Amino acid sequence: MSTIDENTTTTTEDTGTPSTEEKAAERKLAKQENGLKQQLKKMKKVLLTIPEDPLNPDDVVPIGWNGVIYAVPRGIEVEVPEVIADIWRESYQKTQEVNKRIRESTKKELKII
Repeated sequence: MSTIDENTTTTTEDTGTPSTEEKAAERKLAKQENGLKQQLKKMKKVLLTIPEDPLNPDDVVPIGWNGVIYAVPRGIEVEVPEVIADIWRESYQKTQEVNKRIRESTKKELKII
């Protein structure tokens, strides 16, 4: 594969092993991820219980913050960073609002013109 920028042209073969640049990028991302995990670790913890949902058979709900994903089990009270609980609560509230609008819209009389 050839890579061209304004100053150089390099050719590399796809050998299936990461290049030095890829390894450096992976190290940088791992460092950033560890920094984010440390931020989450330092945050205030709160209890969160995600209700079981018969319409959604998944036993675990993924909640993401800046690329860090928490897998929170349904029906079990767990301790999570407050930001994770806030993200889930906001998502749940918006889902409930949308579901309410959908229910209300299906009850309205349709007028065909």
